[in-house]
Amino acid sequence: MKEKFAATLHYIKHNIIPYLPAALIVGFVIWHLFILKNNSYLDICENDTHIRTLKQEIAKEEALIKQLQEEINNSESDIVTIDRIAREKHGMQLPYEDVYLIVESPADIPTLNNNQ
Repeated sequence: MKEKFAATLHYIKHNIIPYLPAALIVGFVIWHLFILKNNSYLDICENDTHIRTLKQEIAKEEALIKQLQEEINNSESDIVTIDRIAREKHGMQLPYEDVYLIVESPADIPTLNNNQ
């Protein structure tokens, strides 16, 4: 029995202990890369991709806001633009005009204001 214990101890001392620090480091790295919840490397990469996508969407929305703001600024002083918007988006007409709307579906019909 003592011989088996001594052989096992000798095996552990010469074959396992020298590689134990490296095994612990590898285990720690694997744990941090794949197993750790909410902070693993894979989660961080996924979140970075999501952040980049959101930043691109924000940039698009800011460009649209800028374009619409310029359109508002231009339309406040341009009577032709105001008239066009009133006719196209709100279905308005002058009292002496007849308006014919061509729609593709019933949901596209604007509310008509009859100014008589």
